[in-house]
Amino acid sequence: MPKRIAKANDVTVPRDDLARDLFEHSLANRTLAEDPAPELTRGVHVAVYGAGNVGRQVATLLGSRGVVVDRMIDARAVQLRSMDGIPVVAPGTAHQASMPVVIAAFNREADPQSIHTVMRASGAVRIIDFVELHARFSPELGDRYWLVSQDELRSHEDAMREGLARWADDSSRMQYAQLLAYRLTGDPALLPNRVGGVPYRPADLPAPVGAARFIDGGAFDGDTMRAWHEAGVPVEYYWGFEPDPDNFSALVQWWNAPGGPTAEHELLRVALGARMGTAQFAAGGGEASSLGAGGTIDVAVCALDVIIGAAHPTEIKLDIEGAEPDALDGARALILRARPRLAVCAYHRCEHLWSIAEWIAALDAGYSLHLRPHAHSGFEAVTYGLPPDAAPVPQLAIR
Repeated sequence: MPKRIAKANDVTVPRDDLARDLFEHSLANRTLAEDPAPELTRGVHVAVYGAGNVGRQVATLLGSRGVVVDRMIDARAVQLRSMDGIPVVAPGTAHQASMPVVIAAFNREADPQSIHTVMRASGAVRIIDFVELHARFSPELGDRYWLVSQDELRSHEDAMREGLARWADDSSRMQYAQLLAYRLTGDPALLPNRVGGVPYRPADLPAPVGAARFIDGGAFDGDTMRAWHEAGVPVEYYWGFEPDPDNFSALVQWWNAPGGPTAEHELLRVALGARMGTAQFAAGGGEASSLGAGGTIDVAVCALDVIIGAAHPTEIKLDIEGAEPDALDGARALILRARPRLAVCAYHRCEHLWSIAEWIAALDAGYSLHLRPHAHSGFEAVTYGLPPDAAPVPQLAIR
């Protein structure tokens, strides 16, 4: 008799071949594809959790559909008091039992598991997760990082299924299945735990030997290198690529400040892409600044194959707001020549969860592939490619 470990909207998942079965059971559950959030009809009173920008957007959207937003729930209730005329109350004081609670918090800091737990403890009998809300109103809410309409997500069924076989360790397969299960069901109980460690050096993957020659694609204000510096990670050469003018200024200022790193370095205010050229760039968004049509400035775009020359980097990190596939295409020859360790963010677009790993596997360069989520809800999910000479990864117990 197989043990039972999880339930996703009344679909019980057996332990046998757990990752595959979790994915298949979640895919078979078509609640979000066919009838998400049926309570949200004209005249129904709801509470909305989260009084930030997303909360304001959700309250406005619900109000336009005749749903009555009775109150907003937010830990900052004392400071906010109200939002657009709607009272803001603290969690635990909202008497949620009388109405559905709609979760309007969607970012890497918002833990949906904890939010659901607090709402249930407050008496809520129906909690509509943001993933379920989005399934109901995907045209109005739009694509948000990995979150797309159920029709779009399910159009990738074959690719998602094929992606299960690419991961080199059981933890990665399970975390991959859990992230997809959450996207398909909106059940936060299925989400994987975050993986700790120094940024882009997860504690459960073997650390590289010796000093790094590090390509930092999406250097932002130096946050990764700063964390490495504080943790004592040895770096002998650093290439920092950051196209946003404000971010780049902060990077230079930190690097040149007293006590900063001493590694040889090149700081370049350019974006990474598939080829040399220029592109429009939406600047001023902090770490979310990105390439794209309608950008506010033009920036230089460089291919790593060209700009790195004959150097042999040992690690490449790419966190460039959805442009990761283009940057990989522009680094193909470099990767095949130098075999660096790869750390590529896989959460900026829905398909990146499986397509980044597919791209690395297609190189046929001996990389082992590992997935690690470093924030809530699958934000900061990173595909790690370990070169053939890396130490073996221990098979850890899965959640």
